[in-house]
Amino acid sequence: MTFLLAVTLTSMLLAAIMSVVAWRISGEERRRSEARVAALAAEIHDGVAEQSVVGRRAEMVMRNEPMRLKSVPATQSPPRQGGHDFQLRSIDGAPSVANLFSVQPARSGWRSAAAMGAGALVLGTSIALALVMSGGSRGVARSANQPTPAVGASPSGRAAPATAPVPLELVALGHERDGDRLIVRGVVRNPASGAARDRVTAVVFLFNRDGGFLASGRATVDEPTLHPGSNSTFVVAIPGAGDVGRYRLSFRTDDRILPHVDRRTVTKT
Repeated sequence: MTFLLAVTLTSMLLAAIMSVVAWRISGEERRRSEARVAALAAEIHDGVAEQSVVGRRAEMVMRNEPMRLKSVPATQSPPRQGGHDFQLRSIDGAPSVANLFSVQPARSGWRSAAAMGAGALVLGTSIALALVMSGGSRGVARSANQPTPAVGASPSGRAAPATAPVPLELVALGHERDGDRLIVRGVVRNPASGAARDRVTAVVFLFNRDGGFLASGRATVDEPTLHPGSNSTFVVAIPGAGDVGRYRLSFRTDDRILPHVDRRTVTKT
């Protein structure tokens, strides 16, 4: 857009410059014509003055000399009755006295300059229009090639992130040993702002004292569906836990892992 504006302003400036040049050229031509006319008029007036002086001198000489008559033989044709006939010629093309010293407008200079200015203006306007049309066509093609964002997509083209599920709350947790087995018991709650959860499973991973993996076990909670605001107990028994050092608890459904937070009340002793 900035480039198009610069091209347009340049074209207008060029047209203005050419107009000024044409005006100055026409002024120069007019002044030159006036100077030529003045010089010609001065020469004509000087010639007329000289001719008048010579005529006066000749007239004075003729007056001083006596009149002499010279016989001429009659060789000419006899005169016609009614006078001589003269052919009339059109004098439309002859210049009149009023037009003899009139200043003819200098058309060649300013016409050429005006033509150059008009040509520059037309050229600049054509270039600007071509650039505008090409830029518009490219913008239309680019917008046509861009895929239409799907409903629910963010303005940046990325899919809007899904609302994070409300985590479950671990209300109580405990464990006990039964021979070689480790039994983990607890209570889980679905917050009132959460969604109903079906077939929630508690998963327990066992690790030895060095941090190595020992075994794992899982069991569904007692409630088949955890409705918002409801609690459910769970019991997970894992065999082969003689060397267990710690365990990790998580909750999941058939297709995903459910986040949870620890809401147990710590009893001070």
